[in-house]
Amino acid sequence: MRHLQKDTMVIVFILLGLYTLLVIRSAWTSDDSIITFRVVENFLAGYGLGYNPFVRVQAFTHPLWMFLIALVYFASGLIFPSLPGALFYITFILSILFSSLAVYLLMTRISKPGVLSLGLAVFTLSLSNGFIDFSTSGLENPLTHFLLILFMIVFLVDKPNLLYLSFISSLIVLNRPDALLLVAPALFFAWWRTSPRKAGLGRIMIGLIPILLWELFSLFYFGFPFPNTAYAKLNTDISKSLLVLQGLDYFLNSINWDTVTIFGILMAGITLYFEPDRSQISLFAGVLLYLAYIVWIGGDFFAGRFFSAPLLVSVAVVSRQLTTRRLQMVALAAVILLGVFSIRSPLWSSNLVAYLPGYPISDRNAISDQRLEYFGNERKGQFNSLVENGFREYEWGSKFAGNQWRFAGFKEVYVAEALGKPGYKKGPNVFVIDSYALSDPLLARLPVSEWEIGHFEREIPDGYLETLGMGENQITDPDLALYYDKLQVVVAGPLNDWNRVTEIWKFNTGQYDYLLERYNQRVGN
Repeated sequence: MRHLQKDTMVIVFILLGLYTLLVIRSAWTSDDSIITFRVVENFLAGYGLGYNPFVRVQAFTHPLWMFLIALVYFASGLIFPSLPGALFYITFILSILFSSLAVYLLMTRISKPGVLSLGLAVFTLSLSNGFIDFSTSGLENPLTHFLLILFMIVFLVDKPNLLYLSFISSLIVLNRPDALLLVAPALFFAWWRTSPRKAGLGRIMIGLIPILLWELFSLFYFGFPFPNTAYAKLNTDISKSLLVLQGLDYFLNSINWDTVTIFGILMAGITLYFEPDRSQISLFAGVLLYLAYIVWIGGDFFAGRFFSAPLLVSVAVVSRQLTTRRLQMVALAAVILLGVFSIRSPLWSSNLVAYLPGYPISDRNAISDQRLEYFGNERKGQFNSLVENGFREYEWGSKFAGNQWRFAGFKEVYVAEALGKPGYKKGPNVFVIDSYALSDPLLARLPVSEWEIGHFEREIPDGYLETLGMGENQITDPDLALYYDKLQVVVAGPLNDWNRVTEIWKFNTGQYDYLLERYNQRVGN
């Protein structure tokens, strides 16, 4: 670690304290994160890595984050076997820890040591509604932020090491697959500058072994290379033009609700225009690639979520590359003004926003301020997402809490409006699905009937609920019934059955797609 003067370290800790206080003050748990909690409970109880016990469907998008939570939860269960709300406290602590570490390393390893550089970096992040919101939330963003900082330290500060860069890239992908776009241009740039390139390519392949191993495991265990959520949200047949318009609206929402975030990203582009640096241009190329991806997929319903990682990379570029004192002062003043005068700024209480007319939770395109909904809309105060949701009463506790939640077979089928809290409360003996198909491999492959961004609804086929409840195929459509039987071999059949391996091959090469096509034609989709 580079040596910083004592007075500079004082400033570092003051700024870090400000940022951490804002994160703690705004800490919350999103409903989507509780999907992962149910998977963690099943995993530690020995019921597999699925959302429903012994049904191998990957309902989570962040394997690394999920396994980290599971590891800490397991360790805490050995020490405190009856701690109520353990999963929630663990997630809060891990989120705050990784968020604070990322900002600390940004200041001490990447940013220029001047007061203006450090202040510009931390104030931009601290006044970004999206960045503060998703420094907790229970989702994988904090770990993504931390891993991105590690990548940039190796890439910008240390002598670029392709093995280290590709290994960190693997971890980033394991934590959030689409985050590869953020680092791919920089990784390519580092390889292109390596001589000989053939040897460099070999080091990259070695570093990518973790993600290659996970994909092989995913293909064998779940039967598919991608999370079920990818099939549910990307397999929609919705007009690409509509999704692109929705993606552009995601940017407009951020400009309206979270101007500091968009300004912070723009600052990086302006900085590199006036003070170009090829290494940092390759990093910003990753930001632009990721922003284009956001537009292409239609954005998200979480306001600001997809902008937190691009903002962090942009802030790193600005705080390291922008050296003109006058420009630093102008940029810092602009950030402070935009942050202070934004009603949704992390400086102000969510409760204040809840009282004011004209500041809805969701905009006209179904993009919503989820922290406001769970944290402040009912004005219940700090950590209300832990208290008001009543999870102390419904804590599974895995195998450490006795037999209260032991799996004894599915007693009923429950169609949840959301898989998070409602599904978690039901415990393992209820088979839980939702019409958005996040945890259901059959519904995820059916056409979308209605949609808002992030929520692509499917109609439940005739006989499907009876099939799940009885354990016998009651689906009325013959083609869909056959498709379901084949799918069951993959997601619920014996792992080491050679017939299952054959079915995995057929599904992933599209050999059963004709069954879905005939079903869709029959029902008029």
